[in-house]
This record gives sequence, structure tokens and C-alpha cells, in this order.
Amino acid sequence: MISFEKPGAKGFKTPLKPIAAMAYFLLPITEIRHALGSERVKMITIRKAEERRHIEGKSQQTWMTFDSENQTDPLKNGFGVLKILNEEILAPGTGFVLHTHKDMVIVTYVREGMIVYKGPLGKIDILETKDFHAANVASDGKQYTFDASPNEDAHIFQSGFTPRKGALKKEGVKKLFTYADRKGILRLIASPDGRNSSLAIEQDVQIYSTFINKGNHMIHELSPGRDAWLHVVKGHILLNDLNLYTGDGAGLAMELSASFTAQEPTEILLFDLCKPIPDEVILIPSNGSTAHPLLKAV
Repeated sequence: MISFEKPGAKGFKTPLKPIAAMAYFLLPITEIRHALGSERVKMITIRKAEERRHIEGKSQQTWMTFDSENQTDPLKNGFGVLKILNEEILAPGTGFVLHTHKDMVIVTYVREGMIVYKGPLGKIDILETKDFHAANVASDGKQYTFDASPNEDAHIFQSGFTPRKGALKKEGVKKLFTYADRKGILRLIASPDGRNSSLAIEQDVQIYSTFINKGNHMIHELSPGRDAWLHVVKGHILLNDLNLYTGDGAGLAMELSASFTAQEPTEILLFDLCKPIPDEVILIPSNGSTAHPLLKAV
């Protein structure tokens, strides 16, 4: 259910201004906290761990933050340019095929174990614990991921982004980011220009990773016009005044920063995202009409 609440009040006294109303329709929503400044709408979208689609088989478990097959899910199309965020546990000697119907930039993080990754161009990479890997998958392409260990499960995360127009020209690349590299700082893992020894990817996205101790506080400032998705890999944080636990995610739109405090030792993935080019423009009547069904709620 979508609810709108003004701080200190039980509801809006007047309809939303057109630009504020438009902001609600341009962002998928499950649960929202916001504050209104003159023409500025701040939003935090929460995706709880248990709201993810869970697929359990004999040899594999998958948790999908964004479920494109669930037509009732407000986040079925992802969060901006972030279209895929899957957590996978693979049994020894097993694997899966990811088939994309659109051009995608795929970033794989091996949290535990060892996998074999075969990209759509046929290149094979061996990825071990704490490796990150970036690859391009063209429309209707396939990537293959297998647990290469004879006796240990593999625990991986895969994120997928729509690429910049005319991208997808590079082979897959990998890089090791140790615990020490990421302890106590937001370490840049991937970026469009590969700065600070990060993986270069074909989209204006910055991926950060950190291990943060209990009581430590972090702030990641967001440039104007950028959004962010924060995922709790393991642990417990306080994001503003919201408690997020293992598997929880939060999307931040039109916020000045992502600011959080660890309530226990915690691992975080943070995605700093460019704004997508909308597929269509939603027109709001210039006379301030609230004829749209969702606008009636305010």
C-alpha cells in the first residue's frame, strides 16, 4: 500500500504541486518516507529481505530484490538503471544461466567460494572469494556461472544495469578487493572511468563496498540528480531512523546523502546511480487536477 504523510501531520492539507506529484510516478515504491521542501521530494524506498522473491532448489537458492515476473511488484522494473540485484548460494559443482532480454552490464561479487564465469563472448574467468567481476551481456545473451569447488558452497551477488547507449564493447574483467581494502571505508569497486583502481563499467554507476564496525557512522554524499540503492549484505544498520537488517535494501531518491550507523559488524553494498532516461513522459494537468487515481490519495 502507498501512503503519503507530511511530518507532523496526518495528511496533506492541499494537493501536491505538479512537479512533486510527477516525482511519485517516476519512482517505483513499496514503502516511502519523505519530506517536502519547496519543489523537492525526498524519498526512501524500502525492500525488506522477506519481500524478495526466493527460489529454492536442491542445489541452488536465489533471492531476487527485483522480480520482473511479478506484475504486482512496484519494483519489478528495478530501481532506475539498477535492474538486477540477486543473491545466490550454489552447491558444489552446480550453476545457473542468466539470460537477459536487454543489453546489460553485469557485476558479480563472490562473497564466499570459487566460481567459473563464462561470458557471452566465450571468455572464461575463475573468480574466488572477494573477487568482483564486470561483464557485458548483449540483448538475448547468456552468461554461465558454476560453483567450481568440489566441497564448498559459493555465495555470490549479481547486479545488473542498463548500459550507456552504444556501450557493451569490452570483455569481462575481474579484480580482488580484500577485507582490508574495504574495512572502515566505502571502497570504490566499479565506476564508468575505472578511477582509483576500480572496475571500469559501461554505465554512469559507482559501486561501493564496506565492512563497518558497530557504532561507526558513514556518510556518502550524492551529487545533484543522482539516486542510490543500499543493500545490507550482512548485519544491521540504522539508515536515518530506519532499521535495516541482512538482506534488506533501500532506494534513496533526491536525497543529499546516504547516512547510516552500524548497530553490529555489518557489510554493505552501495550503488550510486545516474538518472535513467525515461521511456515515456507522464503529463500532469496544468490546472492542478487530481483526476489520476493515485493523486486522489493526497
